[in-house]
Formats: sequence, C-alpha cells, structure tokens
Amino acid sequence: MHMPHTNGMAAQEPSVEQALALLSVGDAERAASLLRNLLREDASDAEAWHAMACVARAGGDAQSAVALAGRAIGLRPEGHFHITLAHALLEQGHAEPARAAANVAVMTTPRDPRAHEAMAAVLEAQNRMRDAEQALRTALKLRPLDCEKHLSLAAFLARTGQVAEAVRLSEKAIRLAPEAVFAHNQHAVLLERAGRMREAEPFFATVAKAFPQDAAALANYGAALFATGAFEKARDVLQQSAHRVPDAPETRTNLGLVQMALGALDEAEQELGAALALRQQDARLAVNYGTVLADLGRRREAEALFRQVENWPTSEQDRARARFNLSTVLLAQGRLEEGWQAFEARQTLLPSGVFLGHTEGLPQWDGIDTGGHPVALYAEQGLGDTLQFIRYVEPALERAPLLLAVPDALRALVARMEPVRTGRVTLLQKGQTAQAVGAVACCSLLSLPARLGLNAPYPWRQLVSLPDAEGDHLAKGHYEASAHKSFGGEKKPQPRAKPLRVGLCWAGNPGYRFDRRRSMNPACLAPLAEVPGVAFQSLQRGQAEADLPFPAVVLPEGDMLSTARLIAGLDVVVTVDTVIAHLAGLLGKPVWLLNRFGGDWRWADGSIGQGAEGQEESLWYPSLRLFSQSTYGEGNGPWEQPVKAVAEALRKLVKM
Repeated sequence: MHMPHTNGMAAQEPSVEQALALLSVGDAERAASLLRNLLREDASDAEAWHAMACVARAGGDAQSAVALAGRAIGLRPEGHFHITLAHALLEQGHAEPARAAANVAVMTTPRDPRAHEAMAAVLEAQNRMRDAEQALRTALKLRPLDCEKHLSLAAFLARTGQVAEAVRLSEKAIRLAPEAVFAHNQHAVLLERAGRMREAEPFFATVAKAFPQDAAALANYGAALFATGAFEKARDVLQQSAHRVPDAPETRTNLGLVQMALGALDEAEQELGAALALRQQDARLAVNYGTVLADLGRRREAEALFRQVENWPTSEQDRARARFNLSTVLLAQGRLEEGWQAFEARQTLLPSGVFLGHTEGLPQWDGIDTGGHPVALYAEQGLGDTLQFIRYVEPALERAPLLLAVPDALRALVARMEPVRTGRVTLLQKGQTAQAVGAVACCSLLSLPARLGLNAPYPWRQLVSLPDAEGDHLAKGHYEASAHKSFGGEKKPQPRAKPLRVGLCWAGNPGYRFDRRRSMNPACLAPLAEVPGVAFQSLQRGQAEADLPFPAVVLPEGDMLSTARLIAGLDVVVTVDTVIAHLAGLLGKPVWLLNRFGGDWRWADGSIGQGAEGQEESLWYPSLRLFSQSTYGEGNGPWEQPVKAVAEALRKLVKM
C-alpha cells in the first residue's frame, strides 16, 4: 500500500489564524477569501466574523468593520472584539460609542495592553490628553519589555510636545529591539523633531540600508547627512531619492540646499525652482528659492518673491523668514531705512529664551528718550555682529543711560572701549541683572538702527584702547607704519627693515550651514607663501601645525582682547568673513577680506562708499578692502583669483 506524497508536511486545515497571518503581510484578498469559506462552513464562528472585521478595517471600510465586529460580539462578547469595534467606531468619528466599546474591553481584559491602547486612542480624540497618556503608560507597564509599547507612548508624547521624554523612550525601544528598523526610523524622526538632526543620521542610515530602494528612506538619510555637513554624500543620496520620485518637493528642496552649500548655485537654482513649481504656494520653498536667487545676484526677482510671500496665507514664522530675507536684500542694496525695519523679523525666528539672563522680564525699548532711566543693551547673536553693531551705543546714549551685556569672550575687550572705559556705559557683570541696577527696558544691539530711525551706517571711529608693555594708550603705530592710499593713509613709510607681519584667518564657524562657501581650505593660501619678506601669524582658533602649507605662528589661547592685542602688532590682516574681520576693522587695522560670491549684505555694494582719495571704501570699516570671488562653484576654484590678488597686493606692500 502506497502512502500519499506530502513533501514531508501534513496538510493544514484553513483557519482564522492563517487568515490573520495573510492579513499581517498585506494579503487582505486571500485572507478575506479564506474567511468567507470558513463562514460558509460555520456561520457561528465568532472569531471568523471578527477577523473579517479586521480585514474590513485594513481596507479602510470602517462601516463594515463596525457591523462585522458587532456580529462577532453578538455571538461571543470577547474583549478583543470590543477593541476592534472601538477602533472602527473611532475611525467613523463616533468617539463616545468608541469609548464605551473600549471601556468594555478594559473591564473584561484588564491585562490586555491592546485594550488600554484602544482607550488611549479614543481619549486622545476627545482631547483628554492626561487620561490618554495614563492609558498608554498602563499598556507599557503590562508589557515593559515590548519595543512597540515604548514607541507608542513615545509617539504620543511627541504629539503632545513632550519631545525630550519621547526621545528617551525611543532610545529604550532600540535597546530592547536593536534589529527593529521601524524603531530606528521613529527614533530618528523624534530626534529631528527635537532639533537634533545630526544625531539622527546613524538611525536614518540604518533605515536607508534596510530599504535601499525606498525614496522616502533615502530622502530622510540625505537630509540627515546634510545636517552633519557631509554634503557630497548627502547630494548623492538625495539624487538617488529624487531619481526614484522626482515630484517630491521636500527632496528637491534638500537637494537644492545641498547644492547651494557646495557652491553649485546653478544646480541649486534648478532644484529649488523645481520644488517651488511642485508646491507653488509653499512659503518655505519660496523663501529658499528667493535665497538662491539673491546669492546669484538676481536681487530684484528675490525681492519680488519675498514680498509676495509676506502676503500669502501662511504661518507667522514663514512670513518672518520672508521678511528677514527681504531685509538682507534691501541692506545689500543700501536701502537701509526699510532694510532695518525688515531686519527686525529675525526676532521672531530666534530660539525662545535667547534674550533671557541679564534682561529677563524687561520690555523692549522703543528708542524714545527715557527721561534718564537706564536701558539694557544686549548682544544677540554672533561675536562679529556684536562688534559691528556696538558702535550704535553712541547715538543711543543721546536718548538714555545704557547698560551693556556681552558674551564672556568679549567682556575684557568691551571693557577697553571708550564709552565703557570712561563710565558713559555700564558693563553688566556676570550674574548681574539689568533690573537690579534700574533698567526700565532692553534692546538688542542689532535692533538699534531700527529703533533709533537711522538710515545710514553709523560711521566708524576708534573705540578701543589697548595697553602695551609701556603703558595704556592706543596701539596704532603699526597701522600708521603700513598705511597707504588703499586704506586712506596719506604718506608712504620708509622701506621696511623687518618682515611684513600678516595675520591669517581662513575659516569661520563650521556650524554655519553655508560655511563651506565662506571658509576655505588652507591649501588655497599657498600663493601667499611665494611673496618674499612676509612673516605670517595665524588668527585661526584650533589650528593644527599642518593646517597651512607654509610656516605661521600659531594663535595662542585667549579671549578677544588677547587676539586684539596680537592684531594691533600686525601690519595687515587677511581673513574670510568671520569675527576676525570685524575685530580688525574695529581696531582700524588694515583688513583684507576674502569674500565669497554672493557674500553677506554688509560687504555688498550698498555698504561701499568713496574714500577721501576717490577709492572704494567700506562704510562699516574704512580700513577694510574687499577681495571678492568673481565667480561661484564647488571646491577651491573660486578662491584662486582673490587669493592671487591678495598675493599681488602683499608684494606691493612689501616694496613700499
């Protein structure tokens, strides 16, 4: 007698479990067919009717799911049947009946975390957030080692603004299930929401590795790479994503911003323009496109676009971004009166709490005479901005006594400034609040031009007194010894017996998104080594000995006062657009600025005037001379021409 051939496996009878297994892998059609067969054989199978309700829910048919779950409950009122009924009712918008169903589930199966999760969903829909959170925490207590329970609570906490705790919970979820790709994805999304996109990169990388053909996974990974400054890799990943789904505006936007950061402005304009075409009334995309237009020198188009966005029905933040970017276009053109007013939009964009500390609780000053009551001025953003705008204490003193709060790195330097040194301005000490010494209002240094109603740059004058080994007087001898007509000097010095002392700074803060275009590889400075009779002093913080392609004295540790003393002994400073340019300009030291194409508004045409001998002169710093890129592009190429021009200018200076 021959046994039937079974391939070593006994034939399985169709079951509800098989149907649910098919549903779990997305095969709802086969699951429904199997369940219909089961119900034809036994119409009293409550589990089969419940499974059919699950199939209906998965297909988006909540109405059928309610009817099917109700039939299952009529046959046998199981707790998990009520869970499905609660979800289906909620999906139909029937929150109170859904709550009743969830309550039955909780009462009959209190140890089933799914019942508490259903109740949480209903309570959240009813805006009972505390109760919803408690229900999710109960579900987690019932399954403390379940990765998904941690993620469910984390997602809820993120939705209710408790992002920090949500991140901690998702971290624990990953520790519980390190191979769970969905946990890595949610953790990365939460880190992004918390403003920690750089930390999200390895988690988005895990997701992209698991789903290398998924455009969304690639887009998220590319955005995270962009945040870390890995621009070339970010571009490659985002291009892969855009190739798979070319009509995704977020991907095209991130790709455009990466191209912009790399200096590929034409490609950036194409990508950002394509993103805006895909979503034409998106204010954020419009502002990004306007930004690249401004960088390309197409300021009229950028201005028109920013003004349009201001009138769109969008968020206050988006309008503020448009208005702030409009301000930089206006300021670059020298349209200062309107520009300063638009510049105030930055206040809406700054992180909350940036003004706290010395000035906490004080109202903003409107620029009106206070009748002798003190006003507290504070440094708002970077050190360079503080040094540029501190000149505005002079006109502000005409309207109120002033207190001044500055970062620690600038405190000793600011103490040497004439208004502070002579007691006309009081420098607030660490831990000292402005209110405690009588201040009635406060104002950012950057807001002073707008509050005072000024329509031109306040003129530069020598503000800082630097002590030397002999005593306390203006350290300006080296400036006089190296002055010539390019800096407004009147007479040529005698042939120099010592090498020309040149300070070098080639990089700014790497945390700035577009720092790659502003800063340079120190190898770009190699042509300067060919100039005879020059000794170089590094003004670059954190410089390694091998950074420069030629010898230079390393910058010693210290604050801005110590750097100022060092600069005072130099003949000329060569720098990119960073705090060193402002510090040298503030001291009246000859400063040659290596300026990127489409550079900052303060070095644009609107800030250039005419000197006493007809030469171009910065309205902010008369001793500053621009060496700007004539073209844009990636890598070191755009720096070749301005660096060669600096080398030639140094040769002429050495010969004088």
